[in-house]
Amino acid sequence: MARTETYDDTVKPRKGLSLAKGPVAIVGIASLVFGVLGFIFANQSFTMDIPDGTVNGSTFLGVEGNGWTWALFAAAGLLLLLGAPVHWGAKSMAFMVGVAMIVGALIALSDGTDILGLIATNNWTKLIMGAMGAGLILLAMMPRIGKRRGGAPQNVRRERELESERRFDRDRDQDTVSNGRATASHSSHEDRR
Repeated sequence: MARTETYDDTVKPRKGLSLAKGPVAIVGIASLVFGVLGFIFANQSFTMDIPDGTVNGSTFLGVEGNGWTWALFAAAGLLLLLGAPVHWGAKSMAFMVGVAMIVGALIALSDGTDILGLIATNNWTKLIMGAMGAGLILLAMMPRIGKRRGGAPQNVRRERELESERRFDRDRDQDTVSNGRATASHSSHEDRR
């Protein structure tokens, strides 16, 4: 019975420093704190006039918002914090939250004073949402830095050498028949695989 071995020929993950995890966590903390403080010290009303009504709120640090605005900032911060511990999670969450913030800022620019009659905004709110979204999309493109150590695992290299040797050995074991076809001098089930 043939011995079956498995070889791992995948490239090992890079063990370098992530340029996305830390900044995404900082933006997440800032957004979460801003949303919670805005909810505490500014408007806590969750009124809405969907889809084309006007919603107003009070200001906190120059940013106008109602309960939905502060909930948006807090939820965005929480999602960023949940994704920050892992490099790919930080990048994925930064991209998704960044796109949502930019889309919200663009809708607020076209709508005027709110986002679809749900989230109250002013110019500072639009600016913060747009800048946060653009920054998060840039953070989503940050790589790991550091070098990969070594090449492919040794067992893979040795397996490839053995495979190339076996391929040429198999060619020598074949006899040529008068009709030009090659036939194996010894045939077994193992040779036909």
